[in-house]
Amino acid sequence: MGIYRHLSVEELQATRTRLMASLHDRLASPTAAAHNGRSIQYQQDVAEIRKEIAALSEELEARGAGVSGGTVRGPIYIV
Repeated sequence: MGIYRHLSVEELQATRTRLMASLHDRLASPTAAAHNGRSIQYQQDVAEIRKEIAALSEELEARGAGVSGGTVRGPIYIV
């Protein structure tokens, strides 16, 4: 389990949804604007967002809640 271990499945899914929306905004929005001789350029680096989405997806997969919404069972110990 990784950095997102303390979050519930619902929180993980909500965080992944927010990051996906942020990624879409960065990829689909304008990267520069200019007006009256002034200009601004927005950062377009998406590698960190993609890395966080992958980490969230791994955590959801480890819990068995990636797509199917299942639950994870702990190890079985035979004594």
